[in-house]
Amino acid sequence: MKPFAFKTVLAYRKRLEDIAQQRLAEAKKALDAVRRKLQEEKATLAQLIEHSELLQTEGVNILELVRYEDHILRLEANIKAIEKNLTDKTDIVHQEQQNLLRRAKDRRIMERLKDQQNIAWKTYLDKKEVAMLDEIAIIRHDADKEY
Repeated sequence: MKPFAFKTVLAYRKRLEDIAQQRLAEAKKALDAVRRKLQEEKATLAQLIEHSELLQTEGVNILELVRYEDHILRLEANIKAIEKNLTDKTDIVHQEQQNLLRRAKDRRIMERLKDQQNIAWKTYLDKKEVAMLDEIAIIRHDADKEY
């Protein structure tokens, strides 16, 4: 009744946990990149709106003003798309965090199971040793009685 060797299983669980950590790091990196892009686009939009308002006060050609308005509308649409992408990336980060938590929990459960099995195996061996010592003592006692 040799106990099950958990070494391979624990190594596999640890590898899964490491992969989950890497995926979480990559997801966070992608999320940060999208956040930076959103900030850049919002800053560009603010500058464009400010410049457009300045041109309106100075009195500028209507065609140039229309081009600015079109550019502003495109930037606003782009910002909305980036915000949706940011929401998606945030969801992915959350999913990867949950995955990492699950993998870490699975590994800890297997480690506890290994520890419990080791304790049970040691208890079994201790009981077997006590039984053998009792048997030896009985045999020796019986042998002493015969002589």
